Amino acid sequence: MLCAIPIEIAMRELDGMLHLSLHLAARGLPTLLGERMVNRYVLSSGKPVIYFDSDQDVSVNEAVLAAGGEVVNLNPEGLNQWDRAEIVDNHLRILPCVSRICAWGEHQARLMRSRMPSDKAGLVTVTGYPSFDLANRRFLPYYRDESLVRLHGEDYILINTSFTCNHVMGFEHYIAMLGRMKEWRIYKDEQFITFKRRAAEYQRRLLEPFALLARHLATRFPGRHVIIRPHPVENMDFYRERTSDLPNVFVDRSGSVRNWIATAQAVIHHDCTTGLEALLMGKPLIQYRPIFDAELAAPIVSGLGEPAETQEAVADIIAGLQPGALVTPPGGLLAPYFANLERSAAWSIAEIASGYAADGRETWAPQPLGAWEAIKCWRKYVSKLIRARQPGRNGRKVRYALAKFPRLPVAEVQNRISRLAAIQPELPPVSVTRLALNTYLVRPAA
Repeated sequence: MLCAIPIEIAMRELDGMLHLSLHLAARGLPTLLGERMVNRYVLSSGKPVIYFDSDQDVSVNEAVLAAGGEVVNLNPEGLNQWDRAEIVDNHLRILPCVSRICAWGEHQARLMRSRMPSDKAGLVTVTGYPSFDLANRRFLPYYRDESLVRLHGEDYILINTSFTCNHVMGFEHYIAMLGRMKEWRIYKDEQFITFKRRAAEYQRRLLEPFALLARHLATRFPGRHVIIRPHPVENMDFYRERTSDLPNVFVDRSGSVRNWIATAQAVIHHDCTTGLEALLMGKPLIQYRPIFDAELAAPIVSGLGEPAETQEAVADIIAGLQPGALVTPPGGLLAPYFANLERSAAWSIAEIASGYAADGRETWAPQPLGAWEAIKCWRKYVSKLIRARQPGRNGRKVRYALAKFPRLPVAEVQNRISRLAAIQPELPPVSVTRLALNTYLVRPAA
């Protein structure tokens, strides 16, 4: 059977899904992956696929099942959501139209099962999430970016922020947009929205301290670069306006956060999943908490790293680090949340897929778009580029959409796969075909 993997945010999902595609290829399965055209191919074909659902779209899942396919839910959203029952209940709307739900760890699986009818509990399987297979010291060479080293050295200090209150569209417009999306109807729930507004107000009290921390570190370590890397949804101008007079402070979110983590000497966060990634990759992690509210800070990740309450305490920790120092992740603390720590998530999920494919259903390969369809696809993309130049909120909204999945040449996909294969030579060679803009077919090499 053909496997189909839609990707919403390339920086968050692409590497892990390419890794999964290699494991699927090891079992003889081709993979269609990429942006919006994945669903177009799946829905227009009427043929069976193993569809990796990532946004709980009931209508798509129902169409896949009606065509004789299977739906494997593989949710990419952050770890932080899994301690809130409202989010889990929203997620579980897909129960009538899903073949399997892949949980990141035993903790998440228990929470989901507790919110499900007992006869549905068997749908949940603990696999881990493929992206976190790569958050490992073994893959540091994969993420090493020599262009970052040339610009910033290997002793830079990385500050990762994840403050939704600083959303590039404006917080209220952002939650209103989510409330209009059928898969996020929870954003119409007043109790949930009240909590999100309280959390946003808590975050607003952290914004200025984080900007001031960058200034303090730049002054304490004038020979080193301080990088502020905001979450993809954040307004970078907030940080730029407060640090533009300091030549060794850079506000930059280009590329994958793991590229930045791989060559940083230390990583600072408050309650960001990237702090977890840094810890798994062996980087010294500091949890800066000028204020702290355990109810409003993101659960689980807000307890990771060496805590520091003042700017000077952060600076002292950094001053005591040895060049190139690596740390050992606290496996006992993280194991309930990440099955990846015990086995490869990509391997586990590929095993599930191969079981579905073993019953002899058709394996088919989609073809590249014809000339007219390709022109329409590119015209839509160019239209977005033009509209992104608009001033005000409309332009920001389009730029936000474009940033989710920037144009990705097929050569870059091939390069990433080659670098993954160099670290895992036991995985099979594959061929990569571009079918449409940001849409690719990965299959075992002939």
